[in-house]
Amino acid sequence: MAERLLEEMIQKINQIMSSLDGTIAQINQMSGSIAQMSQRFSEQTVSMTENIRLIVEVLKQFRIQSSKNLQDLSEDFNNKVKDLWNEKAIEAITEEEKKAIETIKQASKSVADNLYFAQLLNIIQSIREETNRIISTKESE
Repeated sequence: MAERLLEEMIQKINQIMSSLDGTIAQINQMSGSIAQMSQRFSEQTVSMTENIRLIVEVLKQFRIQSSKNLQDLSEDFNNKVKDLWNEKAIEAITEEEKKAIETIKQASKSVADNLYFAQLLNIIQSIREETNRIISTKESE
C-alpha cells in the first residue's frame, strides 16, 4: 500500500511536472513573441525617429534657403536701386520730362501768340474796312 501511494504520488508529481513543462514552454513561446514584438517596435521607433529627424533637417534647409533667397532678392533690389541712383537715371528721366514740359509750354505760348496776332490782324482788318467804308462814304458825298 505504501508503495502504491508512493507510485500514485510519483505519477501525480510527473503529471504536475509535465503540466509545468507545457506551461513553461508556453511562457517561453510568449516571451519569444514579446521579444520579437519589442524588437519590431524598437526598429519602427528608430525608423520613425530617423524619418522625423530627416523631415526636421529638410525644414531647416528650406528655412535656410528661403532666408538666403530673400536675402539675395533684397540685396539684388538694393543694388539695382544703388545703380539707378549712381547713374542718376531717375534724374535723367526727370530732366527729360522737364524738357518735354518746357517744349509744351513754348508750343502753347506760340499758339497763344499766334492767336493774339490773328486777333490783332482781325481787328486791324476791321479797322481798315471801317476806315475804307467811312472814306468811301465821305468821298461819295
